[in-house]
Amino acid sequence: MKYLEYAVVFGVVLVLAFAFLVYRPAGSQTGPGSLVPNGQNFQYYQQKAAALGNECGDLKDEGNVQHLSHHPERYAACLKQVEPVFLQQATGKTLQQLLG
Repeated sequence: MKYLEYAVVFGVVLVLAFAFLVYRPAGSQTGPGSLVPNGQNFQYYQQKAAALGNECGDLKDEGNVQHLSHHPERYAACLKQVEPVFLQQATGKTLQQLLG
């Protein structure tokens, strides 16, 4: 009987841990600026920017602004064009914090 109780508790802990790791509210990635930088994301936003005909891409797209913020040395000029309130909302940081 004790083993059954331990198994149930262990199962509940596993389900809660999985739910915590997987669940994300609609439209967010667990918080401002939490887009995970990787090669695939970089290529995606680079292609979107090329389709718009500029290096910065859509400066009103939260995901794009997050992408730019992960590469401040390369996209400093683009970040300076983003509306300060939107930049803060998308990344959780100010322009000065991003550029150092």
